[in-house]
Amino acid sequence: MNKFALLFPALAISCAAFSQSAEPSGIDAQRNLMELGSPPNSSVVRVYDNRYEGVKGTPFFYIDWMKATITSGNKLYDNLEVKYNVIDNELLYRNPDGKEFVLRPQFVDSFTLRDSLLTPGLTFRKYAALANVDPALSNRFAVSLYHGTKLQLVMVPQKNFIKANFEGPYSSGNKYDEIRDDQRVYLLAPENSVQQVKLSKKNLLKALPDKQDEVQRYLSANKTDASTTAGWIKALAYYESL
Repeated sequence: MNKFALLFPALAISCAAFSQSAEPSGIDAQRNLMELGSPPNSSVVRVYDNRYEGVKGTPFFYIDWMKATITSGNKLYDNLEVKYNVIDNELLYRNPDGKEFVLRPQFVDSFTLRDSLLTPGLTFRKYAALANVDPALSNRFAVSLYHGTKLQLVMVPQKNFIKANFEGPYSSGNKYDEIRDDQRVYLLAPENSVQQVKLSKKNLLKALPDKQDEVQRYLSANKTDASTTAGWIKALAYYESL
């Protein structure tokens, strides 16, 4: 673990806190009540809005600490406790003393999150080819769903931040900010060809134009659900076996 700390000398401790305004009390409350009863325009009255209820959702891929293996350059570090902050595209690392540090993406080549139910785990790495779709994706971590000899299927986890909206006559009535998952799947082919795909049978066959008939028969014979990640993985593996 000491070697791991030396590898990242520029680590910065990060933390986030969410707060909510409290109602006035004591003398402050009395003063506010007096001002409310004063003649119009005689003073400024502070208004307290208690409708805001905080934040719903999490910026992390998994809210719990996960065991992870991290690769950086030609070094591998195993059995670490981390969280992946999807919004900031950063790893939060907790050392054995309980101190938390941020690992910037430029220091990490890949990492695998695992627990007793995630065997062999989920591997995240950066794919330069994704820059052909959006330059900002070249430095983001994506989950490797399928890694074949010709094709790769990856999922880029993202989060959308939606602010509370409880003011105005046409508000949606949301009393809390919300962080929503926005997972996007991409199919990577030879020569850096990249296309974002929706998981469906129609889109799967469209993505494999040279073997559509064979893949169609495979899906039907095996009752493979092409609207799922597992279905695409099976179909892509079969396609590459032809």
